[in-house]
Amino acid sequence: MLDADYKPVEISATSGGAIVASFYAAGISLTDMQELALTMDWSPMMRFSPWTLLTKQALCDGDALLDLLTKHTEGKTFAALDVDLKVIASDLATEKEFVFSRETTPDAPIALAARASASIPIVFAPVTYGQVIAVDGGCANNVPASVLTVDSVPRLGIYLQSDDSPLKPGKYGLATLAPRIIDLMLASNEASHVALDTHNGAHIVPVSTGFAGSFDKSMPTATRLRLFKDGYAATQAALATWG
Repeated sequence: MLDADYKPVEISATSGGAIVASFYAAGISLTDMQELALTMDWSPMMRFSPWTLLTKQALCDGDALLDLLTKHTEGKTFAALDVDLKVIASDLATEKEFVFSRETTPDAPIALAARASASIPIVFAPVTYGQVIAVDGGCANNVPASVLTVDSVPRLGIYLQSDDSPLKPGKYGLATLAPRIIDLMLASNEASHVALDTHNGAHIVPVSTGFAGSFDKSMPTATRLRLFKDGYAATQAALATWG
């Protein structure tokens, strides 16, 4: 958007998008963010532990991810941000969407909110914040353009859309089935959110990602670069229609 001379004044984001949005809101340059995206080793953030499974009912405690987010956002809270950031999580306590923001959680570290929003169920332990028991925001709202203020300012939503080939009959392991279960869960609520947001005037842009694995901790640089370029091209094309 910055390349097209648009300056974001309000951002809402879910899951992996919440990590990107938090980095941007914290003041990390786009060049540094791209470098992180292309070179980051995610293995420490997704190191599975039998002990964590026993004590926290999850495969990974998420502590390494929170440490990473805290480091790059410098511990900033929502109240300290220049841009109005809204991070979406799913609250297991109420079974509803929960929004971290300057208005609702001014003193919350944006790193904690992003960690909560990216907490894939079973993979990462939930995040407790007050009375909230937060897991991945995609369970409730994976395309949160609806959280943005509806006014004369254009609203743009971008989401990753899986286009995997159908599985042939046979037996498959968790490594194959888990990403598909997550994609199915996301797709089931994405359609309704996209339809409503589009009806209300938002521009929603899907980016196909079937060539990339959701749990690929060591994703090749070429795959990461393709994701970046595909997302950039799709957004560029959408912005060109704004005139």
